[in-house]
Amino acid sequence: MALQASGEITVSVDRLTAFAVVRDPVRLAGCIPGCQDLRELSQDKYSAVLTSRVGFLTLKFKVTIDVIKMEPPSAVEAKITGDAIGLAGHVQATAGVQLAEAGAGRTTIRYTADVGLAGKLGGIGQPILKARSVQLAREFGANLQAAIEGRPPEPRAVEPTQGR
Repeated sequence: MALQASGEITVSVDRLTAFAVVRDPVRLAGCIPGCQDLRELSQDKYSAVLTSRVGFLTLKFKVTIDVIKMEPPSAVEAKITGDAIGLAGHVQATAGVQLAEAGAGRTTIRYTADVGLAGKLGGIGQPILKARSVQLAREFGANLQAAIEGRPPEPRAVEPTQGR
């Protein structure tokens, strides 16, 4: 099953300043909802754990991230592959960020993600996963804008836990 998510933000900084955040793996990972334990394996190769709550399930993936394109100050693209923790499933994705001048001291950032899920995860239900991917894309955009503009991210809604 394939999911696509995208978005666009405009930040009140020049493109070089915005790109400095986008190209920094630690700062960028801090903008990705549920991204934890980022570790550098080699130049342009990282491992991380991605966690997301979807309906009554908490999905967790151990992933490898390969930066496959770095075009300062215009674009970054990465390939993400990994396996679910505790469930039968595999994820393969590409994610990209493109930056363009938007006038004096402003930058437009477009971000995209194409995610493929295989195994039992692919059968969970496309409408639920699609809705969650759209929500995660919005959260990423808000977090990225806050990181670039040097302000704290907006508080996220707390998702209720089951059985309480």
